Amino acid sequence: MTAIVAGDIAFLLAAPSASAGYATAGTPGSSWGKYMSNSQLSSTPLDNLFTDITGAQNAAQQVDYACVFILNNTASGNSMLNTVLWLPTSADVAGGTTVQVAADPTAASVKTSSTAQAVVITASTNAPAGVSTWVSNVATDPASPSYTGGIQLGTIPAGSCRAFWVKRTATNSAPVNNDGFGWQIDFDTAG
Repeated sequence: MTAIVAGDIAFLLAAPSASAGYATAGTPGSSWGKYMSNSQLSSTPLDNLFTDITGAQNAAQQVDYACVFILNNTASGNSMLNTVLWLPTSADVAGGTTVQVAADPTAASVKTSSTAQAVVITASTNAPAGVSTWVSNVATDPASPSYTGGIQLGTIPAGSCRAFWVKRTATNSAPVNNDGFGWQIDFDTAG
């Protein structure tokens, strides 16, 4: 088997009204779980997951949620083992919203599964049921065996996906142009 390379891993939006995974497009601002869409997060980072926060939403310190899927799309047959995801402080734009991540409780599934691949919500302001242990950004990469500061997503087999949630909280801050964040993942392989 050959190694998994960066191009084999995709981050996709959710498709809450789909009937199977990887069957329909997803839309930024309504990535609310249930199934993985066939829409990758845009390489243009602005508004590729959440929509902009209005002044009233910022003043109210609105909390929004969005579901993202990691797809192991490798042809090598290798699984992503001991997968961990975190928010590095270095990828956070300071002064705007705060962001946290948590694992979806649904196990990894094949990308075209007709069984729900994640918890589903009906509005961005609804907290996903069963999703807990939210973690904030960290200055130090999580390390084995505890991976403190990261979320553990376990094994993601080839051709399969696993969901995680992003929680964005407005802070009633001054306006921030190009507010944003990034995540990193790490995993082992057998080959």
